[in-house]
Amino acid sequence: MTTRPLETVYEETRTRVVGLIRDPGGDVAASAAAVAVPACPSWSVRDVLAHVTGLYSDIVSGNIGGAATDAWTAAQVEARRSMTIDELLAESDEVGPKLAAMIDDFPGRYGAQVVADLAVHEHDIRGALGRPGARRSGAVAVGTEFLLGAVVGPGAAALGVGPVEVRSGEGCWTVGTGESASGEPEAAIAAAIAATAASAEVEPAAGPEPVGEISADPFELFRAFTGRRSAAQIRRFGWTVDPEPYLALFDLWPFTIRETDLVE
Repeated sequence: MTTRPLETVYEETRTRVVGLIRDPGGDVAASAAAVAVPACPSWSVRDVLAHVTGLYSDIVSGNIGGAATDAWTAAQVEARRSMTIDELLAESDEVGPKLAAMIDDFPGRYGAQVVADLAVHEHDIRGALGRPGARRSGAVAVGTEFLLGAVVGPGAAALGVGPVEVRSGEGCWTVGTGESASGEPEAAIAAAIAATAASAEVEPAAGPEPVGEISADPFELFRAFTGRRSAAQIRRFGWTVDPEPYLALFDLWPFTIRETDLVE
């Protein structure tokens, strides 16, 4: 588990994102901005930048109703439609450090959620531009911890899936209980994200032994849990059980399994 301040991890990641797009002469920035993003088929690189930059305005203005929904993110992009790429990059440089400075004070797991979202989109942009890198970054680590603790774990319990052990790099998590479904996954996930840091750190009670194991490269696991891999790709992970009942763990709000493979 990473212990670095989210402020540091966020700003390092944002700086990498800007660096992927910016060019002092402007030509590279303009051409890069127009590239379509395979991981987000309806968006260009410019649109992804508009989304991650627009977060600050929505957060400080209290516009968080419908957060993470398609309509919410689309509004961020549309509000910046008339801005040039240089103006967008300048906005990122202005508001990014301000968002980073407050992120460790967000309640519950919201700060980790923002870092995870930025990590997802860093690699969306890298994939679009053919510039892989930072696959073992602090943001990917924060994102993976967030996903297992606040999305996959609660979602598995709500669905009545598991228990199954998830292994990736040095990380190991057990998700699900194998008991009857406990409710709607989206509600369980929302409650887990809103849970206070204190309650999130309480050692969980011992549960049943896992019935099987999923193992995958850390970067591949992170991308799969964020809707960037197809069911066929997920089936090719290391499984000691039939993967079919567990594919639902990769299809939890706000993500959906891709219909086609995404190779990065």
